[in-house]
Amino acid sequence: MAYLLQEEVCPISEQLLFSLYDAAKRGLPVPVADVPPERRPSVALFCYRRSHLEGAALAVAAMCEEEDLTDVGGPLGRTLFLKSRNMPPPAKKHSLNSLSFQSLSLVPPQGGDDDDEDEGEQQEADVEAAALAT
Repeated sequence: MAYLLQEEVCPISEQLLFSLYDAAKRGLPVPVADVPPERRPSVALFCYRRSHLEGAALAVAAMCEEEDLTDVGGPLGRTLFLKSRNMPPPAKKHSLNSLSFQSLSLVPPQGGDDDDEDEGEQQEADVEAAALAT
């Protein structure tokens, strides 16, 4: 079965889209006020899906509510909302796929605990036992 991608229709006029792009490209204030408020989430997502329009997307998304962006774009809308406000994405819950090498280490990390001397003595004893075993 073959799937055809549908071309996404721009929710605003080409002239307004160009003015958003041009302003973002030149580092000028993006004329977000010219975009109707009810279309801003759609416009932000439309622009965000095109790398050359990312600056315009972030400017438009900064004027949107999180709920509106999420309703229109799902997880991508939430990501765009956070990115438009320079917020880091929420931390993911740990899963087997997200375990790091450090979290799998058998040797405890060095720290400033009161038990450092006891741990050091235990590590020395472990090294000696391993040396005797060979």
